[in-house]
Amino acid sequence: MPQPVPGDAKRIVVALDTGSLSGVAIDAAARLAAGLHAELQALFVEDSKLRRLADLPFARELGNMSAQHRRFDAAELDRAIRVQARQLRHALEAAARERPLIWSLEVVRGDLIAVLLEHTSAADLVVLGRTRRPAYLGVRVPTVARRIERLAMRHPVVAVFDGTAAATRALDAALALERRSKGELVVAIRAPQQEQIAALRAQVDAALAVQRRAASEYLWLQDAGIANIAETAKRRRAGVVLLPVADLARAEHEFEGLVDEIACPVVLIP
Repeated sequence: MPQPVPGDAKRIVVALDTGSLSGVAIDAAARLAAGLHAELQALFVEDSKLRRLADLPFARELGNMSAQHRRFDAAELDRAIRVQARQLRHALEAAARERPLIWSLEVVRGDLIAVLLEHTSAADLVVLGRTRRPAYLGVRVPTVARRIERLAMRHPVVAVFDGTAAATRALDAALALERRSKGELVVAIRAPQQEQIAALRAQVDAALAVQRRAASEYLWLQDAGIANIAETAKRRRAGVVLLPVADLARAEHEFEGLVDEIACPVVLIP
């Protein structure tokens, strides 16, 4: 396995909950870890709100297959969590068979974003899966989710670039992903004024030229808000979005909104 080079991430942290498209997120995280020579840590987060709901005597759920209401209790939740954790472990083992990879899996309870912030440092890259889905899916993974996961692996890698050091790291990570997928590299230039685009694009071109690569497409993000980034990802049917961030903790609520709106993994790069 190649040795890490200065500037590489220490870890790729992939955060998953019971509503994540886990196959896509694990694939993206594994490709990043292999490309950047970093360790992969997977966090499977059991929603504490869901646990409190399961403890209520009147809780009910609607069966995925039967469409019938049934008792939803802590024992059933525990069983489903064990099954999903086992599925995630198998997915990580499969990813490690395909590429050099050092990985670990930890099951924790809490809020996805809050747990993530507790387990990451400034040197980590963070991969988030989509969470706007039913919080409890039982032991069966819906066919539509598997279909989305397969499609996402062939869709563009979208990197947001704003000229910061984190944005340059986002480009490096995007190339690591793009080399291991069938998708293209789309660079979204984040600039409030159109006059700034040329200079930022020149930075991207220079950074990519060093690795003898080029972007497939450039976009202009005049509005740097999370909603606009989410809409851009939807229009381009992104397979993964790489977003440079100044401070993970300060932008906690924005990240929640982003992963809720995008049906693909989001990589946060401090």
